[in-house]
Amino acid sequence: MAIREAIGVQIALSSADTHPLEMTTSARPVAPDWGLALGISSAGFAARAFTGDRRSLEGVRRFTREVLSAWGLTALADDMTTVVSELVTNALRHALEGCEQSPGKAWLGMLRTGGALVCAVADPDPSPPLPQAPGPLAEDGWGLRIVDALTSQWGYCETDSYGKAVWARIALPSA
Repeated sequence: MAIREAIGVQIALSSADTHPLEMTTSARPVAPDWGLALGISSAGFAARAFTGDRRSLEGVRRFTREVLSAWGLTALADDMTTVVSELVTNALRHALEGCEQSPGKAWLGMLRTGGALVCAVADPDPSPPLPQAPGPLAEDGWGLRIVDALTSQWGYCETDSYGKAVWARIALPSA
């Protein structure tokens, strides 16, 4: 079920409108107006599209740090940026690189809710993320193990029309 269907919101975008996920690297780290239309508080939601271009990883990292700074959560910036980096790198390597069927775009969403900070990376490949068992000197294959070590919980879900979303949750420090 698409998010629009799940909450009963219909959003019509004319061809003249900018696609809601088309945020540039220089965009302010606040949620676009479409977050409100989906019923998500703009104060606690931010999203950014990215492509299969490896340079987009740098923009996603910067976006993550800027959003967390705007939310007053700089204490979590290192851990969340690492988690986001690992999930986005997996999307780049396994879903966007060389996939003729993919639209060549994925997205990162971050949500501050209750006592947690949640990130999700949606990509067009429905294949589940599989933790690897790399050798002790291996340079690749550690991503999901790093995500597991830095988060309180992570997982994935299939999406009806897009592929999958891999999400991770970090508990907010107690006030």
